Amino acid sequence: MAPDVRCAADEAIAARLDEVLAARPWGAGDVLGVYWPVRGEPDLREAMARWHRAGRAIALPRVVAADRALEFGRWEPGWPMREAQFGIPVPEPFVVLVPTLLIVPCVGFDAHGHRLGYGGGYYDRTLGERAIPAIGVAYDACEIERFEPGAHDRRLAMIVTQTRQVPPG
Repeated sequence: MAPDVRCAADEAIAARLDEVLAARPWGAGDVLGVYWPVRGEPDLREAMARWHRAGRAIALPRVVAADRALEFGRWEPGWPMREAQFGIPVPEPFVVLVPTLLIVPCVGFDAHGHRLGYGGGYYDRTLGERAIPAIGVAYDACEIERFEPGAHDRRLAMIVTQTRQVPPG
């Protein structure tokens, strides 16, 4: 995507997430487990700062071990970050928080609310071990007409793109 098209798509995804957060039972006191954008994922950093200002705690993930669920640490705008595993920045110091809602990036998704990630299984393990609702975010172009979810895959509450919510809410 051209930078201006990507920026507009990111803003549209964030605006849709604002609507979802306002309409769902996830209140201002919740802990949102979000992500730091890498590899062309939707960039929600401005929205994260806005959600923080609105009273929501923001937590970013880090890998603990290859076979374990992700751990989430408090993030606030302007906090120092350090590069961790896979070159993904994490807050420093890392103050563990337990998310009440996850917002996860999707490399691909289908119309049924299944997501594809990078293949490491970190979010799959996290979603499998913890009863945390999760919203996927992706660009429209990442939709895959058909794929077979694995036995370990958990359907997300919804997936938000720049033009719609899948499945519609």
